[in-house]
Amino acid sequence: MAKVELADIACSIARTVGIVGERWTPLILRDLFVGITRFEDLRRDLGIASNVLADRLRTLREHDIVETRVYQDNPTRTEYVLTERGRDLYPVLTMLLAWGDRWLAAPEGPPLTVVHRDCGQVTEGVVVCCHCAAPLSATNVTWHPGPGGRPGPGAALVGRHLTPLPDRLNGDAE
Repeated sequence: MAKVELADIACSIARTVGIVGERWTPLILRDLFVGITRFEDLRRDLGIASNVLADRLRTLREHDIVETRVYQDNPTRTEYVLTERGRDLYPVLTMLLAWGDRWLAAPEGPPLTVVHRDCGQVTEGVVVCCHCAAPLSATNVTWHPGPGGRPGPGAALVGRHLTPLPDRLNGDAE
């Protein structure tokens, strides 16, 4: 049986994981968000092999998640900076952090805290409705097929578990 590429699955989760789900990539992104931007600093902080780091950074560059910027001319030295696409991954990482803090933190507490600059308080990722700002959870949402959905590898059965959007939500009703 042929290997299914995640990029070919009609699922935004699969496509995203195909880019940022490789081992080390979320930690590279974490370091970039924290402000570690130079190759050698990333390598040293993570304890990652240079070839693996170069490969992960190459993938992130190919997908416009990071870009390189020159910070020294002679000799030329570059650093890695998150693009708008990369910065848009912030909620994903904060939700992974919140889940890990809840379920995997050491007895003394989480290894990292996030402080909201605007109010100065320690905070955590929370998923809320983009319309009413109410918290979202697995128990108060339903999943429906989208306009780009189609059955196929990686999504052969999921459609059976989804119901069409009500007319009032899918744009068919006036």
